[in-house]
Amino acid sequence: MKNTLLWLCLLISACTQNIEPLQFETNQTTKPWTYWWWLGSAVTHKDISEQLTDFQQAGMGGVHIIPIYGVKGEEEQFLRYLSPEWKAAVKHTILTADSLGMGVDLTLGTGWPFGGPQVSEEFAAKKAELVSYRFPTTELISFKTDSILNQHNHKSVVAGILLNAEGETKEIANISDQANFEIKVDQNDWTLLLLASSLTGQKVKRAAPGGEGLVMDYFDSLSVIDYLQHHDSALADLINEAPPRSFYHDSYEVYGANWTKNFLKKFESLQGYPLQEVLPIVNDSSHAEHGRVLHDVRATLAELLYANFTSLWTNWSNEQGSLTRNQAHGSPGNILDLYAQATIPETESFGTSKFNIPGLRIDEDFEEERFGKPSPLMMKFASSAAHLSAKPLVSSETTTWLGNHFKVSLSQVKPQIDELFVSGINHIFYHGMPYSPKRAEFPGWLFYASTNFNQNSHFWDELPELNRYISECQSYLQNTKPDNDILLYFPIHDLWTNKKGKWLLQLDVHHYEDWFSASAVGELTGELWHKGYTFDYLSDFQLQQLSLVGEQLQTANGTTYQTLLLPPLEYIPLESLEKLHQLATDGAKLIFMKNLPQSVAAYHQWEENEEKLKKVNQDIESIANIQLLQTVDELQTISWLSRESMKDQGLDFLRKKHAHGHLYFISNLSSQFSEGPIRLAVPAQVVEMIKPLSNKRGLVDHTAVNNSTQVYLQLKPGESCLIITYDKAVNTQNYLYTAVNEAISLPSDWKVEFIKGNTELLSTTSFTVDSLTSWTNWPDTSLQYYSGKARYILDFDLMEQDSAEAYLLSFSELRESAQVILNDKEVGTVWALPYEIILEDSLMQSQNRLELIVQNLSANRMRYLDSQGVEWKKFYDINMVDITYQSFDATRWKPEPSGILGPVSLKKLQYFH
Repeated sequence: MKNTLLWLCLLISACTQNIEPLQFETNQTTKPWTYWWWLGSAVTHKDISEQLTDFQQAGMGGVHIIPIYGVKGEEEQFLRYLSPEWKAAVKHTILTADSLGMGVDLTLGTGWPFGGPQVSEEFAAKKAELVSYRFPTTELISFKTDSILNQHNHKSVVAGILLNAEGETKEIANISDQANFEIKVDQNDWTLLLLASSLTGQKVKRAAPGGEGLVMDYFDSLSVIDYLQHHDSALADLINEAPPRSFYHDSYEVYGANWTKNFLKKFESLQGYPLQEVLPIVNDSSHAEHGRVLHDVRATLAELLYANFTSLWTNWSNEQGSLTRNQAHGSPGNILDLYAQATIPETESFGTSKFNIPGLRIDEDFEEERFGKPSPLMMKFASSAAHLSAKPLVSSETTTWLGNHFKVSLSQVKPQIDELFVSGINHIFYHGMPYSPKRAEFPGWLFYASTNFNQNSHFWDELPELNRYISECQSYLQNTKPDNDILLYFPIHDLWTNKKGKWLLQLDVHHYEDWFSASAVGELTGELWHKGYTFDYLSDFQLQQLSLVGEQLQTANGTTYQTLLLPPLEYIPLESLEKLHQLATDGAKLIFMKNLPQSVAAYHQWEENEEKLKKVNQDIESIANIQLLQTVDELQTISWLSRESMKDQGLDFLRKKHAHGHLYFISNLSSQFSEGPIRLAVPAQVVEMIKPLSNKRGLVDHTAVNNSTQVYLQLKPGESCLIITYDKAVNTQNYLYTAVNEAISLPSDWKVEFIKGNTELLSTTSFTVDSLTSWTNWPDTSLQYYSGKARYILDFDLMEQDSAEAYLLSFSELRESAQVILNDKEVGTVWALPYEIILEDSLMQSQNRLELIVQNLSANRMRYLDSQGVEWKKFYDINMVDITYQSFDATRWKPEPSGILGPVSLKKLQYFH
């Protein structure tokens, strides 16, 4: 009895014991990394060490080396790719980075895509197309394949067939081995179809010295093996002594390549019939079965890329002891499967999302029709692959062409990063930092595409603030698990069958309108996203690995989901439908939107398989746990499926889970919300909030509502926060929300001193102003060309009636950032929207001095350099373009507003306890 009572006491004590608040250390991986372009690989050990030290002090976690084209005048410093000197520089980089607590990733090649001087024509990228030739009236058809091919710039013929208007066909056997043919026919009007191939001729884009050459054949295993063995041999010493953390492959930009020498053999093996027999169907887009055969061609390309490139490259990298980062988008395959093969799937944020945040500027020269815009629905392809395969990291090439060169501010960068976070991305790579030695005068060595984050950037001094914010967020996002309710089947077979046109169908994340937005799955996905349902995409391959554990669907790697949702779709592989039937029979909860699959994918035995599909559909219709819905709104009637209603209030979010509850990252990327109650679709005993920008955290009041949790949230447009729920009491102090009361009157006379930048242009560096406007409008016209820092000084008294627990310093408009110093003590830096910062009461005195060190853009300085004809554009390959890809010329620009624009206000704050 005594032992029983002791056991009960211990059990009660364990159940009531408080837990520690969720917290993770920042480290190399939680910090942002960067693309580090080696221009001409004109690098030195000394400069490498200096730059890496600068990066580490700025809060960077690692670099990704990409050798590219060089700088004119630096030819003697070029290190040829894979030369002993180049490898020594890479080794020095990795060892130096390691000593600084940083990591190094490496592109397996130069520029992009994979290729180089070692790639022979045999192993180079290839293309094929059907060539049609109509013969005159005759009974004896004779022709020379060479003469026909020369008319179409093709190198060889791989298959041929004759057909007439009545549908008769005559296959020409062994056509690839012969040059001349004579075939006797019994009627007139025959057409010859030749399947002809040739090299694409594509060469490595932005190649570095020693890396120039043809792009390899990604569909041919021998080509890929040859490429990997070349690097295996060349990098052996480096890999043994100092392997990079990860090898990298850029977005799939192998233009026009749709063929490989073993395509016909592989096609027949995969699809069950020879392609040669159906060339007339391939050639006739009006044929009833054209889409099915086209589907099979595309499915074959997808399998070749998956097996012969992505798998081989991933396995090779792992054998070297390195991870892989792969941008699978742009590939002619199911990008979900290709992303999932990488250790770190990687998406990209290209251009501007045009958030409706008050005060957020959008570069007016950005051409959305030309470049598209970032979309969380595209980013989720990479994060979905990571979630389903239990990969802890999913990365992004970040802020490519967010704005024009020299015009991007950190206030524009943060919302794009927040969009990546709510999309499931948790490993930010800046795009990027060109290697630029200190001896190179401003603006230094540059990559042709914005955005520049290196030491010559106008926001370099403020970059540690962004880096700290990212690292704080990523420490939580990398160490919690995905918690999405819905698996959304991605109907690649509808796309492969119904999308007429070229054989090569590439899933581009920039111009997704062509293949995604207008489709049924695109429309459904958009509705799910905007209504607050949590989901990940699912491929056919991933579907086959699902099992039912309890009442939840579970992937092979242990990630669980509530339900599987099928969008309206026409085509599906029979084996996928049979798997759905099996899951439903086992008790899985499946939802079909609008209709069950209507037809089998693929051409081989499709009529026979169609009958099997009808039988499976009939069986599915009789299963009780199958739901057939017509609209997304009907999802609200399903008791076991919840949505996050904060989306109705204009808030974007990511939900994850930890051992004792849930984690939310919430970002206000619109002007709809400022403060009010929001509901979390999970229960909670304790709710804690973190403001990662200000590094404040504490408990918040909450109310339980029908297995959900209501909290009162203050989150202005542009702000973000982390909310953590717990199922137990937490050891932490109660603190957070602030209420804004009346404003405190401030004097209007400011002293302004220009202290760092191209001050040599100015006739005077000190001013006194009684109205805060852009300094480019002040009487000294040379200020229109100034880029750098200005110190704003304001002396003010604090009356006794103005005392408060804290104060909120706010800027109506700031171009671009302000370091805040109160009474000689640094408070912090204002750089993100909304432009405000909390001043603690302990810093206030009866008489106060406020100093604001303001930094503007470097665009105005570039206007001056270009007007004076300074020769800074000295790059090979692409010698500087603007955001419209026209020759760069800053003299066309108007002066960019600079400094503090409009009133600065000070308001009392009252903390809630």
